[in-house]
Amino acid sequence: MNPEPAAAPVLVALPGTLCTPAVFEPLAAALAGQVTVDPVSWLTEPGPWDIPAVAARVARRIEERGGGPVLVAGHSTGGAIALQLAVSHPGTVTGLLLVDTGAHMQGHGDVGAILERIRISWGEELVAAVLDRSFQRPLDPAVRARYLRWALACDPRAVYDVLASQRDLDLTGRLAGLHQPAIVVHGRHDRARPPEQGRELAVALPDAEFRLADAGHTPVYETPELVAGAVRDLLARTRAARAARP
Repeated sequence: MNPEPAAAPVLVALPGTLCTPAVFEPLAAALAGQVTVDPVSWLTEPGPWDIPAVAARVARRIEERGGGPVLVAGHSTGGAIALQLAVSHPGTVTGLLLVDTGAHMQGHGDVGAILERIRISWGEELVAAVLDRSFQRPLDPAVRARYLRWALACDPRAVYDVLASQRDLDLTGRLAGLHQPAIVVHGRHDRARPPEQGRELAVALPDAEFRLADAGHTPVYETPELVAGAVRDLLARTRAARAARP
């Protein structure tokens, strides 16, 4: 009897605030047959929506689906959730892919203005502005319309709460304790976070490397082949780390 083929490794994928999980579809296509990309629609789940609470729900999800540990990709706010997950629930994370994110929001100069606009003028104009600045080049109109519909259906309370939590969170002091292999990918043309913040994050993590993408804020959509290469390399590093353990 032939043994059943081993299941593909899983990459739990956490999108940014107001970013549909569908943004990982190009990456999933680039990794088809090698890694199963499992996007989490964390922003549409019941609250609370602070970063630690969302990370705890992601940990439960991983445990309920087999216990982990798994590769975790975090984009933008999803990266802050991924870092919090690794800090609070290290047994669920075998490797980290951190995309256009950081351990804090210092230098992310417009978060205060975005929070104020969510509070007083939530609507299509605001959501479209956040969506459009997340990509170096304009999205295909049909894709943009689909992403915009998803974002507008989100609860503005959830959007406000998670961004306020991220604004107040600083995990810098916890990074030295994260020993999982990590790769930090950052878009060269990111209008929300400068690439220097990605480099800063990679330097602060004990086992991380930095890769610059020819993209805006969302390399998982804009440069999926580059990000897929990072995932494959991260998977190889996590396997080597496991093999080296006594």
